[in-house]
Amino acid sequence: MATEGRSPAIIDTSVLVNFLSVDRADLLDRHPLYRFVAVDLVRNEVVKRTSSDRLEAALSAGYVLPDGPPETIALEELAAFAAISRYDALGQGECAASAAAHARRLPLFMDDKAAWKKVDLTFPGMPRQGTATLIAALIKVDVIDVVQADAIKVDWESNHSFRLKFKSFREIL
Repeated sequence: MATEGRSPAIIDTSVLVNFLSVDRADLLDRHPLYRFVAVDLVRNEVVKRTSSDRLEAALSAGYVLPDGPPETIALEELAAFAAISRYDALGQGECAASAAAHARRLPLFMDDKAAWKKVDLTFPGMPRQGTATLIAALIKVDVIDVVQADAIKVDWESNHSFRLKFKSFREIL
């Protein structure tokens, strides 16, 4: 999997949908440290929640990398999936993404706080990343500025039911 000097990271449905919903999947490809991998079950959830055309375009452009075929999943990842799946409140995408991140020792980008609580119980110490930290990283390397980031934030809040607890990205930089 080509990562152009950047490390792979697993992206969950919540974060991926946020960028697809505002048609800015291109920003995912510009992260300074990571290339984002969407596992199969995450891609399945995304198609149910947003435009499959945008997901296909993001995959075709290489903004998001598809994971390998399901038959290539290692036993450790399957065991991790079984461990996290015991929580009924988690969707299959959250289970698959967290299992993949744990088994592959990769960062996980996920926004769902309730899911993070279960991930922390099952896989202690997994670094907590999400949409806000992803945008902050892009601001820090001048991919976008605070004004552009705040405009995206307003779009999420006004049109896509995604809310962040701060008024401006300036507050978290």
